[in-house]
Amino acid sequence: MQVKDLLKNNKKIIWAIISILLVIGLNMSIYVVNSTITFDGNYIIYIFLSVFFYIVFKEANKYKEKRLKICSSMLSLIFAIFQVLGLVTKNNWITSEVIVTKEIVFFVIVKFITYFIIFYNIIKILFNIFDKREEKKERKDILKPNLKVFITVALLLFIFWLPYFLNYYPGITSYDTHYQLMQGLGKIPYNNHHPVLHTFIMTTIVKIGNAITGNYNFGIAIYSLLQMVFCAITLSFVIYYMGKKNINPIIKIFTFLAFAFIPFVPQLSIAVWKDIPFAMFMIWFLIGIIEMAENKEQFFSKKRNVIFFILITICVLFFRNNGVYIVILTLPFVLFFRRQYWKQILLMMGLPIVFYYIITGPVFNMLNIAKSSPREMLSIPIQQMARVVKYKEDELSKEEKDLIGQYIDIDVAKESYSPTISDPVKNTFNDGTFNQDKLNLIKLYIKLAIKYPGETLEALVGNTYGYYYPEIETYPIATSVYKSPFEQEQFMDLKQEPIIEIPMIDDMINAIYEKQIPIVSLIANIGFVFWCMLFLVFYNIYKKKYDKLIMFIPVVILYLTCLASPVSGEFRYIYPMFLSMPLFIGISTNIHAKKRVN
Repeated sequence: MQVKDLLKNNKKIIWAIISILLVIGLNMSIYVVNSTITFDGNYIIYIFLSVFFYIVFKEANKYKEKRLKICSSMLSLIFAIFQVLGLVTKNNWITSEVIVTKEIVFFVIVKFITYFIIFYNIIKILFNIFDKREEKKERKDILKPNLKVFITVALLLFIFWLPYFLNYYPGITSYDTHYQLMQGLGKIPYNNHHPVLHTFIMTTIVKIGNAITGNYNFGIAIYSLLQMVFCAITLSFVIYYMGKKNINPIIKIFTFLAFAFIPFVPQLSIAVWKDIPFAMFMIWFLIGIIEMAENKEQFFSKKRNVIFFILITICVLFFRNNGVYIVILTLPFVLFFRRQYWKQILLMMGLPIVFYYIITGPVFNMLNIAKSSPREMLSIPIQQMARVVKYKEDELSKEEKDLIGQYIDIDVAKESYSPTISDPVKNTFNDGTFNQDKLNLIKLYIKLAIKYPGETLEALVGNTYGYYYPEIETYPIATSVYKSPFEQEQFMDLKQEPIIEIPMIDDMINAIYEKQIPIVSLIANIGFVFWCMLFLVFYNIYKKKYDKLIMFIPVVILYLTCLASPVSGEFRYIYPMFLSMPLFIGISTNIHAKKRVN
């Protein structure tokens, strides 16, 4: 009892001591070669940080609710694990052999405890702020949900994005764009590595532009403009829909400003990639899921809603190959939450799935359209094998080398292994060996994981941490027209010819992607936005708003498919998560009465 009373009477002193220790823990760094733990303490900012932590502890201590503590603890645990994994990977093991010493273990434990305590107290405060949010008066809404505002917002978005089109005319292309164009123009056979439907639509538009002017550049420009229109309409509808849901007008205004002025939105609106229309269809699909969650009677009672959702689901399936996983894995969750409408749900989601497999199966076989390679979803085992070869080759037996050599080129793996992108090694993957016996690859992965757990974990983290660790640079989105080195593609003569050069756009984009602007750069960081989404998921769990969890499911599944992708943090893969955040925030914090959405 004396110790308890002592602690109770001296909380302020204890908080002050913990605050100082947390600053020391944050400042700790380690040099992995000789495992030297170092500190650098001569920064006045650390005094202010200590004061900040003290204030946070004092405020967080006011909230005693058990459920709040449990939810905050669980989320803090996840954040702390992500933070420590990312920290150790980025600063120590990403380009070197995994070394585990007592010093590194101590470093990891201190960092984990430090981050957990900080996250726990801040999350408690934020949950409480969200919980006690009240509207004292009805706010003026300048973005009312009517047709006039919808058209105006779409037009304004298009106008604000226009400088990007003028600066990067005719648009932004990549190797993937050329690969699809060569298929659509009949130079190489069709392949569903990039969805055939998008290839057909894109190349048809480009051919029309070339037929009018004799210039493929003009065809790319037409496609870019049409895609800008589609993006502007979709994102304007997001704001319109938020109005229908009675979401706080301030959130709607910030959403409009974000869509209009955050560089990656207009930048991607002119990127001639399948990922952009797919992201738009994902937003429409997500809105349909939200309606099933919040307005089930009205949604399922209208045939037009059912028909529209079927069409959108088909587009999700056919505009990215991972769309099929999103729809299939979302289906059981929607069925569970809305089982009384199981017939309609099976019609809306089951029918498109059946249609997808008929088209990509018998129809594609009849048309001799090749399917995508399985290597696209096997980056994790490919990276494990490559890393083990690079750092543990001397310890591998001849049998193990032969097994690995059946799947990847060992010499390429040793020279070209990159922790954050599997493409150099993935391109040597033997599809035939895998297709003959898929189980053997799983056995090999498990065998290597048991023998080399450190390299296996680091291969996994290195190829995925760009999706959950905020303190890394985001892979920049291309801003150029791809120049193919292949003579057979030169006939297209695609090149960037700015109508008006605006250097400020390039400077702004580079500053954001290179983390040169505090806080603002986080908006374009996949890890940070994923943390925001997790925060909202746990907030809804804390508030027992379980029905609202349905809206996160498609994006969570998309996120999981991205973890198996070839690149650690490819922005375009996860673009729908960024665009859906305003909806997630608005609906999670919405305290107004629901309105019917027609």
